[in-house]
Amino acid sequence: METRRELPRNFLLLCFMGAFAIFSSTMSKSPTLSWFSKFLGANDFEIGLIAAASTVTGIFVNVMAGSLSDVYGRRKMLIVSGLIFASAPFLYLSVTEIWQLILFRIYHGFATAIFMPVSLAYIADMFSSHRGEFMGVFSSSTMIGRLLAPVAAGFLVSINFLAPFQLAYLVCGIVGLIAMFSSFRIKPVARRETIEESKTNVIKGLKTVVKNINIIVVSSAEAATYFSMGAIETFMPIYSDIIGIEKWVTGLLMSLQILTIALFRPIAGLLSDRYGRKLFIIAGLVVSAVSLLLFPFTNNFLGLLLVMIMYGFGVSLTTSSTSPLISEISSKTTLGSGIGALETIKDIGHATGPIAAGFFIEILGFFPAFLIITLILILTLITIYGKLKV
Repeated sequence: METRRELPRNFLLLCFMGAFAIFSSTMSKSPTLSWFSKFLGANDFEIGLIAAASTVTGIFVNVMAGSLSDVYGRRKMLIVSGLIFASAPFLYLSVTEIWQLILFRIYHGFATAIFMPVSLAYIADMFSSHRGEFMGVFSSSTMIGRLLAPVAAGFLVSINFLAPFQLAYLVCGIVGLIAMFSSFRIKPVARRETIEESKTNVIKGLKTVVKNINIIVVSSAEAATYFSMGAIETFMPIYSDIIGIEKWVTGLLMSLQILTIALFRPIAGLLSDRYGRKLFIIAGLVVSAVSLLLFPFTNNFLGLLLVMIMYGFGVSLTTSSTSPLISEISSKTTLGSGIGALETIKDIGHATGPIAAGFFIEILGFFPAFLIITLILILTLITIYGKLKV
């Protein structure tokens, strides 16, 4: 751990990097990716596959990135993620085929898959108490990027300058460069072990995490939440087109949902520090389930706005408690592995959400598809209530 004088600077730098990195990555997909995929001729199921491509990367990378950061240090992994944030957006400028878009999305997925678990582990290294509060503040800094990205993307796509999507991805790349340069200024907080010890401890950390039922159960709540979020991110722009909402308004709606998460997550994290994590996880799943059930019944701007805000509130309640709870469950030596496991299981949900939603929307329509997603949240809620022993 670093000295008290250095902690605020490094924490602020991490939040600064997070805001720009997540702005860049979010702008590349929300709502740009769905429209770009449609432009290339993809159907609903293919749009789901394209949206899931970057998240699938996280399934395999998150836990390993967290484990490696336990051993080799958080800073090196943050720099690697910064390099990908900076380079990936420029690749989209050359896309003319669906397979190219999928390939570049997989590469882009490495950035967030490394950045999020390593950042959360870095914060846990710095702060031994009030982790829910500080992780909430960090998450809200990334939410600034998520908040502004859809508005910016909707505007840049609407003005149709430099071809339909070129300008949006060019801006993504410039913002990604800022995130990369920020990563160079973050200082290390943990002593590295030798290479021989590293290999042993990475494997040991992974085994310890897999055997911890509480980590798996908590991660399932995050996975279910992001399963639904993947569906919303991907198909809300398509549904918005169907009911006649303009593209720049769609971007605004998505940003307002993210603003709701950004505003309530630190408050919920602070309250969960005092009153316990389980209550907030369950409450968030309930609110999210209700909002998803209402989603296909909306047919105008106001209705969709209310549903998106309600859904964002539910997400903020659940996700404010999952990361700090994992950091408390995990031992000090497997902290990165535990948070990496959370991110990996979350990404399984995030990746399968668009695929499942695309499949069911293609064959059944919007209401049955989102009813199925709602049932998944309810089943997860029941599991959390019965199995989580913390």
